[in-house]
Amino acid sequence: MKNLSYYSITAELYDVLVPRDIEGICNSVSRILARHTECREILDLGCGTGRFTIALAKRGFRVMGMDITPEMLAVARTNAKSAGVKVRLTTGDMRNFRLAKRIGIIWARGSIGDLIEMDDVRKTFVNVESNLEDEGIFILDVRDRSFYLQKFSDGSRKEEKVFKHGNRVITFNFSARLDKRTGIETMEGEIGVDEGGSMRRYEVNHALRYYTRREVTKLLKETGLKILQMNNGYELDSAKKPQLVIVAQRESC
Repeated sequence: MKNLSYYSITAELYDVLVPRDIEGICNSVSRILARHTECREILDLGCGTGRFTIALAKRGFRVMGMDITPEMLAVARTNAKSAGVKVRLTTGDMRNFRLAKRIGIIWARGSIGDLIEMDDVRKTFVNVESNLEDEGIFILDVRDRSFYLQKFSDGSRKEEKVFKHGNRVITFNFSARLDKRTGIETMEGEIGVDEGGSMRRYEVNHALRYYTRREVTKLLKETGLKILQMNNGYELDSAKKPQLVIVAQRESC
């Protein structure tokens, strides 16, 4: 049994374990950006396996992907090569990275929730603001605490998933509990990978932060980022969804 970082463990299998509507989300992001900026250069902050980085590059954006986990970046490089897409991929910490020059768009898709301490979230927002051009756009999404507490009234959930990927059968079993006061969810579980009778097992311990609208609004305002819109999910409609999607802007000096 191996006990490693969640993202180090799951890098090779992440896109199977955590499927997303990549095309739909990137289409929505393209529409959002068209409303607010003519810029075509994006930093994908917390890019993971590069699936969104690559999808944006295919749409004609100039994209840099940044992540703190070497295993995720290794997968991203392989994926970009396989897709025949030219993107820049670099190691960096969202709390303190520095770009050679300011950029017009930063997108943090799914990565802000990995910051457990509020001080780290503030550092990240301050850092994003300092790396954006004047009137640059910051798009982020966070998990909506009220949505999950309505769905799981006591804050606890269990899931058992089975995936087939090539000659491998992958099982992912976990239990999680969301602290209603702090918004921090702790997860414990196990990933099993069966490759033709040879089994690998990994112990998983992970934590995520969920937000209220009030919390994320306060954090952005404190760091000088003006909120342009906040919606439920990337479709930008009124239906209740598990994510809050926020579009913010660095104000002109």
